[in-house]
Amino acid sequence: MCNSKNIIFLFHFLNLFFISYELIEDPNEITYENQTFIKPPGFSRISGFYPENFKLKLSSEENTTIYYTDDSSDPKNSTTVKEYKDYILIYDKSQEANIYSEFRKITFSGFNPPNYPLDKAMIIRAVAKNSNGEFSEVNSKTYFITTGDLYKYQDLTVISIVTNPMNLFDPDYGIYVSGTMHEVSSNKANYKMQGRDWERESFVTIFEKGEIILQQNLGIRIKGTATRKSPGKSFNLYARKEYGKSKIEIDLIKDNYDINGNLITKYKSFSIKNIFEEGRLRDKFGKDLFYLREGITSINMKNSILFLNGEYWGFYLIQEKLDDNFISNNYLIPKDNVIIAKNNYIEDGIVEVYNDFRDFCKNYSQKDLEDEKIYEEIKDRIDLDSLIELFATNLYILNLDWPARNDGEWRYFGDFQEGNKYFDGKWRFIIFDLDYTMGAEFQGVGSPDVDTFPNLAKREKLKQPPVDLFYGLLVNNTDFQNKFVNIYCDYANDVYNLEKIKELIEKYRDEYSDLMANSLLRWSEQKFDSILEGYTYYKLRFFKDLDSVFDFFEQRPKYTFQHMKEFLKLKGDLVELTIEIKGKGRIKINSIFPKFVNGIWTGKYFTRIPIKIKAISEPGYEFKNWDGYHQSNQKDIEIILFESQKITANFE
Repeated sequence: MCNSKNIIFLFHFLNLFFISYELIEDPNEITYENQTFIKPPGFSRISGFYPENFKLKLSSEENTTIYYTDDSSDPKNSTTVKEYKDYILIYDKSQEANIYSEFRKITFSGFNPPNYPLDKAMIIRAVAKNSNGEFSEVNSKTYFITTGDLYKYQDLTVISIVTNPMNLFDPDYGIYVSGTMHEVSSNKANYKMQGRDWERESFVTIFEKGEIILQQNLGIRIKGTATRKSPGKSFNLYARKEYGKSKIEIDLIKDNYDINGNLITKYKSFSIKNIFEEGRLRDKFGKDLFYLREGITSINMKNSILFLNGEYWGFYLIQEKLDDNFISNNYLIPKDNVIIAKNNYIEDGIVEVYNDFRDFCKNYSQKDLEDEKIYEEIKDRIDLDSLIELFATNLYILNLDWPARNDGEWRYFGDFQEGNKYFDGKWRFIIFDLDYTMGAEFQGVGSPDVDTFPNLAKREKLKQPPVDLFYGLLVNNTDFQNKFVNIYCDYANDVYNLEKIKELIEKYRDEYSDLMANSLLRWSEQKFDSILEGYTYYKLRFFKDLDSVFDFFEQRPKYTFQHMKEFLKLKGDLVELTIEIKGKGRIKINSIFPKFVNGIWTGKYFTRIPIKIKAISEPGYEFKNWDGYHQSNQKDIEIILFESQKITANFE
């Protein structure tokens, strides 16, 4: 293990003042607030992937000396700083000893670090110093030499975070370690601390298939609640004017569109989530299935690999950060008019307005919910489709870490504006962190028995908003109950259709297995005789986990509908509805547009409950009529099944 004295530095403080400037590729073009400063050194090569070793040349103004480090430390005050001479040899450092991954005091109990050399990028940080002892700003670059295994990252999204190591690992100042405070109190740790006081400056480079898409100074904090105690921690990253720019202006997440279909290219912040165990990928798996559901507010995600101070840190998900900026970006609402709460605590907005929502749920859950006037008052305040989606999603996938955790709500307050329904001032609901779902083991207590776990009945016992209002409506309002039952059937028939599950599992098996195996091995305290042995072990374990996800969805309908029928005392039964399309058109059933195979689709719904169906013509065709079990010339129909039936939509 390396000597910690080589990487714990003399200064336990950062510069108190930050110089604001635009980060551009050529440092000689940097302008500093209309004043003359020492310009940072220029680099002969930009950050990136290179097929062979090369000699890096640095340049600076006359009468200045260049100093640099290759261990991510700040060259202004590092004990390992070197004076630049003729060139710096850039090469693959992967076989050299690990440095930052050797820190053990990153959990309460300590961590047994990897016993093999991790993949490594080469980080060069350089400054210019004049004869008066004044420094330029630091210029940082990240290099991957692909003569060895580093070539495998070139086609991926790679994040390089570079920060003074004391920002992460110093016992008093570092945000990643348990730190000095843990020695004083066993319940405290640096990594549990939150807020601006525990944000550190970093330089972030993001590569997309080998090309740079971001180079920017960003603030970095530890993210999460319980996962802060894990060795593989997640991060929030923040753009601030004091670091250089107040926005992150890139296409950060592919296919991330706002409600008008415009690609989101400006972010105030984003998160990166460490995938250090199989279950944490369930979060993305679930969202890949329901992400486009209109009633659900949830974040978009993107795969990436993190190198922290040049060392491989694992498989991470880039994701939107759930805050008022997220709501503003996605729903085109001024952020100053957003109230958002998570886990029953307000994040942004007016506390009194949020408390009013909680009081409203509590009070109205005890009213006569069959009364049409009261029901309308609830619909005026709360988006009931969103409330149903919140519960239908989490109940179907058997989310054990919910409710009261991993959910939230938001609303717009202000004047109504035409053209955007989200200005209606209604409360809507948020879903996030689906790690403990789809049969996953929950906090060491074992996996739930999908056939015996009475999820719908079990969640009713938590009498707090919005659970109290949801169950009040579900049990006491026929219209709401019918909507919920139909949406739940929609989930089984389409959102969690077994063919979709199978396709997504195969995609994950093909695209994620290498990423998962390497990351699981990186954070494993189980040691193997060889890297190949460990890699194979975790790859097979990931395959097994995917198989368990499929088994969950294969078994889930059989039991969850029986539990629902018993809890709601439904008199009907699940029967098949078959729809045939003749001609060219689409069919909407309740909330879904199901996939037809050779013009036929079959799903299951409860008898005695009205089902809404709509026929939509393709260009060049017109809807003619419905035939079979239900006959009508109307595009929009409502049917009630009493047994399995077939209807036909005719388009001409």
